[in-house]
Amino acid sequence: MVGGDHRLAAQERASIPDEAWQWAERALVHIRVLAEEIGPRPSTGVGERRAADYAASIWRQAGLLTSIEPFRSGRSTYRPYALAFAAGLVGTVVWAVEPGRLRALLASALNGLGAWAFLCETEFRDHWARRLAPHGQSQNVVAVVPPTGPVRQRVVIYGHLDTHRTPVFYSSPRWLRAFSGLVGVSFLSLIANTVGFGRAAWRGRSPLPFWLLPATGMQLFALAMTLHADRTPYTPGANDNASGAASVLALGERLVRQPLNGTEVWVVANGCEEVGAYGIAAFLEQHRDALHNAVFIDLDMVGIGFPTLLLREGLLLPARPDRSVLALARKVAAHYPGWLGGEHRGGAYTDTGVVVRRGFRGLTIDSQLPTGHPAVPYMGYWHQQSDTVDKIELPCLARVHAFVWAMLQAIDEMADGA
Repeated sequence: MVGGDHRLAAQERASIPDEAWQWAERALVHIRVLAEEIGPRPSTGVGERRAADYAASIWRQAGLLTSIEPFRSGRSTYRPYALAFAAGLVGTVVWAVEPGRLRALLASALNGLGAWAFLCETEFRDHWARRLAPHGQSQNVVAVVPPTGPVRQRVVIYGHLDTHRTPVFYSSPRWLRAFSGLVGVSFLSLIANTVGFGRAAWRGRSPLPFWLLPATGMQLFALAMTLHADRTPYTPGANDNASGAASVLALGERLVRQPLNGTEVWVVANGCEEVGAYGIAAFLEQHRDALHNAVFIDLDMVGIGFPTLLLREGLLLPARPDRSVLALARKVAAHYPGWLGGEHRGGAYTDTGVVVRRGFRGLTIDSQLPTGHPAVPYMGYWHQQSDTVDKIELPCLARVHAFVWAMLQAIDEMADGA
């Protein structure tokens, strides 16, 4: 069994349908191709494009009408932040060379521009730093599984194909805690210098050093971290997120054989989640009218531990799943105890952050590690070179498949009763 010694007791294994195990095995085949044969899949890169071609070939072989939808995307998740910090630091240097009211006003404006870019980037909104950062061509793979009867409801199941870099702040829990704190503090440093230099310009006095020095130091450190991150290698991404994309591939294949009665299911293997969720944003923009009332289910890092419902995400401002979709997921979880490992709050983001911010009904299913799991010190190998196929656990894939399949049946029953 992949994943080592985490075997289920006989009665626990029996609680998961045999078909879920079979399709989990199929998902594992896809994970091997994505993470081993293709390997790292940088956003807008060759690996991501090869992964998209593979996903399209799988669904076309299954008989699905499949399209590859191109879009433009940023190539780095860190470059917009680096530009934001650079703007603030340039303003501070301009003032420091020859302090004065006009230069203090310029320093305030440049720090304000940095803070604006920082906030917009965490909210996946367009801004000046995104436009200055390097861009490239990416693609979403989209297939539609029609129901056996009239379409009464639509569901979108999606998982991203691209993989992340491996900066030092993902190397240990201690580093990750420091990084999580850095996000908020670095944003506050831009706000502090905006206000401080603005106050100095208004009063004609020099900024107070007790906040200017630490705020500027924090910006220097944050800039160094972003530049470092953009020079690290990419992870093979078996769990993040070959596991999610592969599970979506297998669900699409199964739906061809077992379509729903009144629910049309869109399966999407999207690009460029890791650099700011460009792929899902492009998908929503292109299909807004058709999917305005659809249910969106994101599968992200579902290969190790136990599947869980993500209750909150966001780097600065929180985003939460749609209440009706969450209520349905909880109802299904109560009906099938043992399939989920519970619920939790995340500290970063998934594609669902864009989905709910754009007014759609979305929910993310990911996985968490139980106490004592050997991957706990490595955070599930998140954004690390050790995120390889040998860590993937078939029971987790089976639970995910069974749970999503049960959700689809529940949604279809509700559509039939409408």
